[in-house]
Amino acid sequence: MKPIKTILVPTDFSDCSERAVRYAAMIARTFKARIVLVHVIQPYAYSMTETFNVVEHYTALKTIAGPMLDQARKKLLKQGVLVETDLPTGPAHHEIIEKARRAKADLIVMGTHGRTGVEHFLLGSVAEKVVRMSPCPVLTVPPEDRAKSAQKKRAAKADTKPAVTLY
Repeated sequence: MKPIKTILVPTDFSDCSERAVRYAAMIARTFKARIVLVHVIQPYAYSMTETFNVVEHYTALKTIAGPMLDQARKKLLKQGVLVETDLPTGPAHHEIIEKARRAKADLIVMGTHGRTGVEHFLLGSVAEKVVRMSPCPVLTVPPEDRAKSAQKKRAAKADTKPAVTLY
C-alpha cells in the first residue's frame, strides 16, 4: 500500500460535499497530504427562453463557482492543509477521474447524496461512477442524517444482542 500524498475532493458545495471536505482535511493533516479540491461545471449550461433565444450559463456558473472554490481553499489553508483547486468543465464523473489521474491522486474523498429509486435512476450517481472507474481508492461520505440513522440502527442491534453467545 502506497502512502497517501494527494487527496482529490470533488465538491458541489452541498452539505454532503462539505462533510467530505472535513473528512479529507482530517486525513490530509494526519498523512501530511495535499488536497486537490475540484468543482466540475456541467457542459449542459444552456437553456431556451419563450422566444427561442438560447441562453449560455457557463460564464455565470464559473463566476459563482470560482469564488466559492477559493473560499473553500482559504478555509482549508487556515486549517494547515496544503490545497490547490481546479474548475474543469465536462461530465462530472469523467472530469473527476481524469483529474485524479493527472494529479496522481492516492485517494478520492467525496460526498454522496443518498438518492435512491426513481431519483437515483433519473439523476444518476456521480459517486457510483467514480467508485467504479477510479484509478485509486474512493472514500464516500454519506449525508449526516443517513450516517446518524445508521449509527442508531447499529446501537439498537447492539442492545438486542445477548450478553453471551453460545456456539
